[in-house]
Amino acid sequence: MKAFLNKIKEYDVRFAFSMTQYYHHRFFNDLMMFISSCGDFGMSWLIVILITNMIDETRSMSIHMLIALIAATIIGQVTIKSIVRRKRPCHQYPDVKILIPIPSDLSFPSGHTTSSFACCTVMMFFNPMLGIIGFIYAILTAFSRLYLFVHYLSDVIFGMILGTVIGIVVCCL
Repeated sequence: MKAFLNKIKEYDVRFAFSMTQYYHHRFFNDLMMFISSCGDFGMSWLIVILITNMIDETRSMSIHMLIALIAATIIGQVTIKSIVRRKRPCHQYPDVKILIPIPSDLSFPSGHTTSSFACCTVMMFFNPMLGIIGFIYAILTAFSRLYLFVHYLSDVIFGMILGTVIGIVVCCL
């Protein structure tokens, strides 16, 4: 098991450093910073929840999305991060210049990714067309966290899985 975890860590580090070689693309840097900042504190999802709550046809979806967002925060950000206590790549390799202010919290799992996948999964259940748009945004959000050197690949993959499971459970209860 230890050899398996060491292999994941090795791949995580290699992948994280590979992202920084694209920092000379100004437009892409700006796009990734923008996408990532939209996910700060779940703001983009809170805006979607607020808007969809004002429409009768999507009110139930918005309530389920809010529950999924709260569950993703409690389970991912509060519980799992405090148990695992994994440092971010930008914390472990401070010599790497990153494009955004260095986050102060822990790395595993990616909160941006977990909340995005929880909400887009709920959207898929209620409105597949909106769900596809949400899914594209969730993928871009996950990628932005890797690109910006604030998460490892395993942080993001686990966030995708956790968020999807949370979304499914919320819709099934």
